Amino acid sequence: MALLSSCRPVPIPEPELLPRYGGTLVWGVYHKPSAINPFFTTQTASAALVQLIFNGLVRINAVGAVEPDLAKSWSLSADGLTYTFHLRRGVRFHDGTELTAQDALFTYNILKDPAVNSPFRESFDIVESFSAPDPYTFQVLLKKPSAAFIYRMVRYIAPEHLLKGRDPAGSDLDLHPVGTGPFRFQQWTQDGRIILEANPDYYEGRPYLDEVAVRTYIDSQDVWAGLMRGEVDCAEFIDRKDYEVIRRDPAFKAFAVVADSYYALRYVLTDPVLSDRRVRRAIGHAVDVKGLMERVEGGYGVEACGPFCPGSVGFDPDAPALGYDPAKAGYLLEEAGWQDDDADGIREKDGQELALHVLFDSRSEAYERIVMALRQQLQEAGIRLEALTFDDDGMVTREFLKEKKIQACLTFILGGADPDQQSLDWSSRENEAVLMLWGYDNEEVNRLFDRARLTQDQEEKRAAYQEIHRLIYDSQPACFLYFPSVFHGISSRFKNTERYFNVNMPNYVIKDFYVSEGGDVPGDRRGR
Repeated sequence: MALLSSCRPVPIPEPELLPRYGGTLVWGVYHKPSAINPFFTTQTASAALVQLIFNGLVRINAVGAVEPDLAKSWSLSADGLTYTFHLRRGVRFHDGTELTAQDALFTYNILKDPAVNSPFRESFDIVESFSAPDPYTFQVLLKKPSAAFIYRMVRYIAPEHLLKGRDPAGSDLDLHPVGTGPFRFQQWTQDGRIILEANPDYYEGRPYLDEVAVRTYIDSQDVWAGLMRGEVDCAEFIDRKDYEVIRRDPAFKAFAVVADSYYALRYVLTDPVLSDRRVRRAIGHAVDVKGLMERVEGGYGVEACGPFCPGSVGFDPDAPALGYDPAKAGYLLEEAGWQDDDADGIREKDGQELALHVLFDSRSEAYERIVMALRQQLQEAGIRLEALTFDDDGMVTREFLKEKKIQACLTFILGGADPDQQSLDWSSRENEAVLMLWGYDNEEVNRLFDRARLTQDQEEKRAAYQEIHRLIYDSQPACFLYFPSVFHGISSRFKNTERYFNVNMPNYVIKDFYVSEGGDVPGDRRGR
């Protein structure tokens, strides 16, 4: 995925400075770290630490592409069923034991085991079997071809010699993990700090930093205060107002990064009003997305003109957004029979007001702000927006939508690096809810997803996904709004950080952070 830029100034890349070894990066977090377990950990700072302590066969780089890691190369058989990974020789776990294909076999068999019930298990339902023909070759046999399967292989290899015969969910290695990554686990203190030290034997070379120390706070504002007091060097996912403070302060580098998911008003296409494509397109023209971003996000973000993230393989740069055009919105609505005959500001047809019943999650302040802005914008087009809320995802069922007469739902949809993941939101063949809940069923889109999965030709794959992008956006099964920005800050003493602060945030590149020659290299900061 191409690196996405903010609509506000971002730091200019620094001139080349001489890297040197030394220093500690103190990383402030506000979600208490949990077990550091490559089979189960999905959240909190521990998920990031997994990526510093362990390696996968492959990894996602700063531009969203899959690249070699423990596997120096891989190939896919002509029938699209067998992936063969060729492992690097001489890579060692932190206890000195060499990693082999047997460790990969052990790891993936656990991930696929229904009895273990890893949160990653469903990713491998497509796998017929794993095998290790020799110590440096690992193979995956699929039940059906999937060229996009390579994204699912971004998982982390655990040491068989330390875990064999033990419960993968309850091992003491959760608190003392042993991997092959650029940093080794050193200490988990009683006050919750986690300290990693540089791995001098890392296969890509020793990291420049001596240590990465994680310090936990109560909430994001406490992390922010810690950054301001100099207790921590790095704070991620900070508030926009705090970003605005540090982006003007030379003591910090501030990053506004466009997220890989977007807000959309997803329609129930079986609704008699919204089954008319003219009405859906009219709503798209009636919504001032740039004004919406200005009001809700302070002007940050990127307009969504389809289901794929800008810069991803599926994004079609030649498919422009509908654009804010009140006149065209009015023309389409009148063509569809909706007119304001009684001059009350709301259009009618056959005695029925043009009302849009929108469901949104009341637990999200962002949703609430977006709904308020949309209500005002649609009112100007003669559409009355009525908002209903829910506070439990399980409530959103076909029966619930029908009972409450819901016509649309404000939602946050993934549009990231793996384009095949979008099939879960737009292919009725892959996800029953696409048809059952939303009524979207486009056989051509289904066929194109199948073609993109099967082909090994990268240009054919790109063409298929971009055609999906055009077809979905043209039919407007949702009012596509925008990709919001997220905000991060780090002390300006740390260099070579730009490859990390992007939409993909590849944690392994922290190994390349350094404090420049002439910078203030801290001493032991663990006591802070």
